[in-house]
Amino acid sequence: MIVLKNCRLVRELTEDYANQYADILIEGKYIKAIKEVGSHFDAACAEIDVCGKTVIPGLFDLHAHIDCRSQDANKMQTKDAGTILFEAYEFGREYLRQGYTTVRDCGSRFNAAIALRDAINRGIVDGPRMIASGLIVTPTERGNDTFKALYAEADGPEETQKACRKEFQKGADFIKIMGTGAFYNEGGVPGETIASFEELAMAVNVAKMKNSYVAAHCHGVEGIKLAIRAGVRTVEHASFIDEQGISLLKGNENCFMVPTMAIDMVTVDDPSLIPDHMWDKVDTLTEATRICTKNAYQAGLKLGWGSDIDFESLKNHPGYEFVARKRLLGFDNIEMLLQATKYSAEIVLLQDQLGTVKAGKYADLIVVDGNPDEDVDVMQKDLCHVIKEGKIVY
Repeated sequence: MIVLKNCRLVRELTEDYANQYADILIEGKYIKAIKEVGSHFDAACAEIDVCGKTVIPGLFDLHAHIDCRSQDANKMQTKDAGTILFEAYEFGREYLRQGYTTVRDCGSRFNAAIALRDAINRGIVDGPRMIASGLIVTPTERGNDTFKALYAEADGPEETQKACRKEFQKGADFIKIMGTGAFYNEGGVPGETIASFEELAMAVNVAKMKNSYVAAHCHGVEGIKLAIRAGVRTVEHASFIDEQGISLLKGNENCFMVPTMAIDMVTVDDPSLIPDHMWDKVDTLTEATRICTKNAYQAGLKLGWGSDIDFESLKNHPGYEFVARKRLLGFDNIEMLLQATKYSAEIVLLQDQLGTVKAGKYADLIVVDGNPDEDVDVMQKDLCHVIKEGKIVY
């Protein structure tokens, strides 16, 4: 057993304990008890005095691509499966180092995320808790060749049904489907709807049979609303969501928006990394994305926490999604912390196990040097400790 002593807690991220400071008892994989500072615990425990530093739940990233090493699509195309898997392992370790104890992969080549998930679950390697989608199901579309090995092409409901079943057969936890065009695909038009209602609904039906759900890549206005009506669980990006789309999500406990703003920061901080074919899209659409996402936030939508970021950008810019949502959108500190923990746990249906500091939940905890509820910039600093399922991993 482990006791974290003199922990500073954030009220909004803590359940069944009212004081700001506490000692936390960890037994095995779980939080056993949260008690007043100085409490006596009967069992022999290893003690870690965090000296008043802030303890919050482990973070979520609901939109990762664990096989994405850099912004260079050409290099991604030429790598073999072995190289990709080892690089995915390194990416997972970096996520864990930055406090992300749960990562949802929204598409990776050669089953990299599924293989990494299984290796982590078997204890072969350390890494975050992985939720994996396998290949991305997509209609035949311009730009698919940009990331050819990432897609399973399917046209019409029957082919979509088959493709989704194949991904579940290979071990996918959920289905990722393309509802609109993509920024990064050469020739892709982000606002253009590419999947029909029938294709989206078929993916949802297959997922329901597996007690799972669908995440739909959607930038465009109509594609977003189509996906919501078809019954997807998450709308990824939702870049150009309008008032009607926001209205469809307002109070909706079955469908949620997962913005991905860290990827936008690359255009600001490292513009030389952006492929030439993307700049027309970036120049004309980025500001609209920020306005629409801010509108969704101000309307009170429960937003998930995604980044869509590559390994090199994450490593070079710790806490990048916090930076992006603060700098580009002006989000409130507490609201961002809720999005990165409690809300994201609820969105992926893990709220009974994760997302808050609560006795009985997994001991997924991070110790932050500073008060992120007051100054979220401290999330850019190295963490003092990262604990996943009761094990101190950093």
